[in-house]
Amino acid sequence: MQSLVRYVGVLIIAAVFLSGCSNFGKLSAGGVEMAQTPITENPSGKTYPGKFIWHDLLTPDSLSAGKFYEKLFGWQIDYQGQYAVVRNGDKLIAGILQVEPSGDRTREGVWIPSVSVADVDATASLAKANGGKVLNGPVDMGQRGRAALISDPQRADLVLLSAKGGDPADAEAAIGDWLWDEIWTDDPDNTEDFYASVLGYDEIALGNEYDVFKYKGKWRAGIRHLRDDNEHMLWVPVVRVADPEAIAQRVRELGGVVWVAPDEAPSKGDTALIGDTTGALLLIQRWPPQASKGGL
Repeated sequence: MQSLVRYVGVLIIAAVFLSGCSNFGKLSAGGVEMAQTPITENPSGKTYPGKFIWHDLLTPDSLSAGKFYEKLFGWQIDYQGQYAVVRNGDKLIAGILQVEPSGDRTREGVWIPSVSVADVDATASLAKANGGKVLNGPVDMGQRGRAALISDPQRADLVLLSAKGGDPADAEAAIGDWLWDEIWTDDPDNTEDFYASVLGYDEIALGNEYDVFKYKGKWRAGIRHLRDDNEHMLWVPVVRVADPEAIAQRVRELGGVVWVAPDEAPSKGDTALIGDTTGALLLIQRWPPQASKGGL
């Protein structure tokens, strides 16, 4: 799988995700629509630091991507201008932002996760102090909360988010929900130090080429070790599925790409790496695993 990352090419994030302005009134059109969408209709009133609480797909073709996910996972998508809202059953889980190609550059889709922080401004400052960059924000985003788009020292991008009203409460992921997120890195030691310093993870469970960020005993994200040198690393989200092989076959039928099939993964049947019709990468995973205790 390591050589696959180099072959696919790590996706460079568009700066249009958040406006660089400091208030809601100056957000781009898509950003305004995004800001009108809360991440949950049942806020807990609490912040769960280091928990991944939302995902946005940036794509040049939101309709094509949306139809792919509707048919693949049964998600329900409400298209609202440049921004579409995604539900799994009755639960808000994601957004899809239409991003127009600039000039002659081809732009592929990319999933951008949002991680919970108590203080966006202070956390953004920590990111800069530890070798990261603040690409956009911090900015107030109406019903969404306060957010900043950052890049870690290996140029993996994610959003820091202090959600309005608090985060969704911890609950078991349903089929079709986000199971969790993992960072792909060829420098796990420095990556782990960065996120421990910036997001406050207080424990790292070490595995064989795969580690886990924990906060107060809760698993929050994975760290996948890569051996290839890459200019950019990235965060990859994981969707919980009941039958990875059936989902992988459906991906092919719908025009997506199966980069690593379930029977090719080290877990031997539980996980697959797929790409949607606009190139965005994500993992599908059966949980709990049936074939083994390993990851992809």
